[in-house]
Amino acid sequence: MEVVYPILLIIHLFCAIIFLGYIFCDVVLLGLVRKHLGDSWADKTWSVVSPRASKIMPICLLVLVITGFGMITRYIKFSQGYEAFFGSNLQTLLTIKMILALSIFLAAFSSIFCFYVLKKRTFISKYVHEIAFVLGIFVVLLAKLAFIL
Repeated sequence: MEVVYPILLIIHLFCAIIFLGYIFCDVVLLGLVRKHLGDSWADKTWSVVSPRASKIMPICLLVLVITGFGMITRYIKFSQGYEAFFGSNLQTLLTIKMILALSIFLAAFSSIFCFYVLKKRTFISKYVHEIAFVLGIFVVLLAKLAFIL
């Protein structure tokens, strides 16, 4: 695991930058475009970005989850029960981080599933990027705090 961990970390960081960067652009920057230039400009901008993003983001999110799980097994031994998740400050913060990250994954997965399989949008689909953005900020903060505290 010691040899694989740095590779997982690099892949995880690049995917996190891509994923959260995309979410940031949608929530913050595209929101400004919509506010100042109107819906038509924002919709045109989104129509250019969306086809490529819809191909990249699900894969990026899946790689994030897989690499994150691979890395967290270094600090949390799932076979040890409750103690594995809350035995130290590091483990507690990583457990909270893992729960938030899985929440992002489940929100995105349910939104994608409803759109492509059920062919309809749900309530959460409208706000999934805002939810992912806020939770993503907390995930990044917890990832850094876990190794400081």
